[in-house]
Order: sequence, then structure tokens, then C-alpha cells
Amino acid sequence: MNAIRTFVGRYPMVAFFAMAYILTWLGWILPERIYSGTVLSGALASLFLLMVPGPLYAALVVTALTQGKPGVVALLEKFTIWRVGWGWFAVALLMAPVICVTPAYLNVLFGAPNPTVALIASIPSMLMMFAIRLVNPLDGPMQEELGWRGFALPRLQERHSPLVASAILGVLVVVWHMPLVFLGKLPAYALLATFAFTIVFGWLFNNAKGSVLMTLIAHAADGLVLTGNLGLNAIDSERHIMLLVATWCVAALVVSFLYGPTLVKKRASPGLSASPVNRTSDG
Repeated sequence: MNAIRTFVGRYPMVAFFAMAYILTWLGWILPERIYSGTVLSGALASLFLLMVPGPLYAALVVTALTQGKPGVVALLEKFTIWRVGWGWFAVALLMAPVICVTPAYLNVLFGAPNPTVALIASIPSMLMMFAIRLVNPLDGPMQEELGWRGFALPRLQERHSPLVASAILGVLVVVWHMPLVFLGKLPAYALLATFAFTIVFGWLFNNAKGSVLMTLIAHAADGLVLTGNLGLNAIDSERHIMLLVATWCVAALVVSFLYGPTLVKKRASPGLSASPVNRTSDG
């Protein structure tokens, strides 16, 4: 145990990403191999599914080993940072839905049906999904945000600018998602959106005073506009996903161009004040 604690203390980022990758990859891959339609195989597969929140577990374990209970408390308190200005609350709630709705309407230019009726009809299910995604540890927002933004990004920003740190994190998060490509659950080109998503969320995190609550809300709001709910045929659906990837990439380019290496404005507007966040400044 002392050897493990010593290694983690010396290489906390290596330990974090190794644990995040191994746990999640086992949680994604093993149930696919184990489940055979029987009750026993289903129960065993379900146990391995509990390993999927690798980044969440890794952040808590590595913090506990390196900083003890005070460190874990400080990490979890990032979920309670809500005094970020009304503007960033609005950004957290609306950014992802706007980015997700945009390709649905762009798709109309290529012959897809107008999505307005389908979007309005799906509002109740969107609201329910948003609430579930906020608290479900087996879904992306809760399983990822404390790890990527709460633990890893502030440490990367100790050595790199927020933009470079977010880009490095983006590559590492893309690697984390790779098994989904091999399992046929994610098209390879969608990893471009994963990278762009990480840049945009780095921008939100730094402008929202290191609030994991804000990135959790924004992540929960992402994916509410499901391609399958838009009444599209196979060709239109594929094009919609491609347009969504392109929209995230454009958003990342716009944020990088307008805000620069720090991802924050030197003189922010009322309600949007911010400064770059690192491990020292965020506790």
C-alpha cells in the first residue's frame, strides 16, 4: 500500500488517467463479452458496468491518496460553486442545446425535414433526461466532469495555458472514448467533436470560476437533442451527426480565436467576470 501511495503521490496524473482508462474500458468491454442472455451473465455484466465511471472514481481515489480527506472535500466542493454570474448560468444551460439544434436546421438545407415539430414534441422527455443526466453516475456528465474538469484540467493548467491544457486534455479524453469506436457505438469522426467539446468546456470552466457544477449542467444539457427523435431517415441521420461534429468544431475555433490562450477575457462584462483556474486558485 505504501508503494502505491508513493507512486500516486509522485505521479498523480499518470495514476489518474491509468485508473480512469482501465476501469472504464473494462466496464465497456467486459459486459459485451460476458452477457449471453442468462440471468447470471446479466448480473455479472451489471457489476462490471459499475466500473464505467472511471474518471469519477480515479479523481476521488487519487485525491484521497495524495491530499487526504481535506483534498476530497475541496474536490467535491467544486460541485457547489454557483456564484459565477448570471451570464455563465445561461451559457451552461443553453450552450449545448443551441449547438445541438443548429445542425438539425442546417440539415434542412440538404433536404431533411423541418425539425420544429419533433423538437417541440420531445421537450418533456428532454427535461426528464436532463434531470437524470445531472445525477446518474453511469452517464457522461457525472462520470466525467469531476475527473476531467475538477481534477485533471487545473493540474494541466499549472504547466500550460488554459487553451493548451484543454487541448492536451482533449486528446486524452479522445483516447478514453476509443473503445466505443471499436465496439461500433461511436463513429470515428465523432471523436473530433469530443476534442472540440473539451476545448469549449475548458473555456466554460475557466470563465465560471472553476465550477464543476456549471460544466455538469452544460454536459447534462448536451445530447438532449437526439438524432433518433427528429424523424430522419438513415441518410439524413448520418448527415445530422456530421453537421453536429462540425458545429462543435466551429464552436471550439470561435472560442479559441475570441478568447486566446487564456480562454478568458482580460476585461469581462458584468455577470461574466472570470480568471484562469489552476489547482492553487481552485483549492
